[in-house]
Amino acid sequence: MPKHEKGTPKEIANRGKGKGLQKLKWHCQMCSKQCRDQNGFKCHLTSESHQRQLLLFAENPDSYLNEYSKEFESRFLYILKTSYGGKRVRANDVYQDYIRDRGNVHMNATRWHTLSGFVQYLGRTEKCKIDQNEKGWHISYIDKEDEVRKQELVEKARHEKEEEERDHEAIQRQIERGKDGDSGKDHVATDLVREEDEKVTFSLKMSTRLVEEKKEKVYTAESKPSTSVFDDVKNRKRKSDQLDSKPSKSSSQKKSALDEIREMEEQKKEKRNRKDYWLHEGIVVKIVTKKLGSEYYKTKGVVVSLVDNYTAKVELNSGDIIKIDQNYLETVIPAEGKEMIIVNGAYRGNKAELLKIMESEYTLSLKIKSGLLRDRVVEVPYEDASKSA
Repeated sequence: MPKHEKGTPKEIANRGKGKGLQKLKWHCQMCSKQCRDQNGFKCHLTSESHQRQLLLFAENPDSYLNEYSKEFESRFLYILKTSYGGKRVRANDVYQDYIRDRGNVHMNATRWHTLSGFVQYLGRTEKCKIDQNEKGWHISYIDKEDEVRKQELVEKARHEKEEEERDHEAIQRQIERGKDGDSGKDHVATDLVREEDEKVTFSLKMSTRLVEEKKEKVYTAESKPSTSVFDDVKNRKRKSDQLDSKPSKSSSQKKSALDEIREMEEQKKEKRNRKDYWLHEGIVVKIVTKKLGSEYYKTKGVVVSLVDNYTAKVELNSGDIIKIDQNYLETVIPAEGKEMIIVNGAYRGNKAELLKIMESEYTLSLKIKSGLLRDRVVEVPYEDASKSA
């Protein structure tokens, strides 16, 4: 039968049928061919190419079934994950999205004969949460990657805590070692005890090193007399310049090993805990934007929960609860003696007592009240701590 001419109504109708979805029972998975009607599918079954594919399938049917089943499952879960995430959705809706792509593997080529059987398989293997009601089977994707990420974060936090405890123990050992070393050098004042008729004598003996240096100076002065008065002036000036150039003992005094260890630990904590987000549950914050309305401007509230790292739900003094970004909030500094929470920096997450507000330096003097660093006094900027609710 000759083909219809291009542009005729029949040719346009046939072209439209070819682009749309066809009946599943006229699809051959082995040949990846979709037939339009029963007659075309019957002709395909008797074709030589189809017979060759059947011979290949007969040699190893399990391999083909496993391959098609694995491809069907992988593609189905990919659509469920990307289109619906973890939402609860009808399994048939996901399947309709799946079969819109004519290149996907059809279910009649897999080990599952019905969609219900496939959904029950996903539930048994814990790849999806499934339930059934009068509308049919419903599924929701279980994101294993999200669980793995959460587990990794927990492990990372545990390792950091163990490392911090080890560092704290090392510092304590250094402190104890320093105390033990200094204990032998302490001098205890005692009363002078002597007999009444005992004579008091003083020894003014000079050390041998100073005597030798003095002799050497005398010898050099006698052997090499200065040629003129100007040479003596130059020598004295040179010596005074050398004395001035020597740094003072107090300024050149090196830090102790304990101070260096503490400084290194502070830098490590600062680098590890310094983030670009600072919101914490249970802190008092102040709204600094007029975008929410003039009635909310400069009002204070308590962070009741975090939507994400940068957004929080804040309960205002009026009782209203709003969701707001951290860019529109600022920390609140209470009166001295009140409790605060350190929200950023080396001591992030610790509770502390406000000792002093240093306005000239824009810093706060805090005494830590929790954790391994209890009773340590630290200084933090205004924006790194906020009042505790």
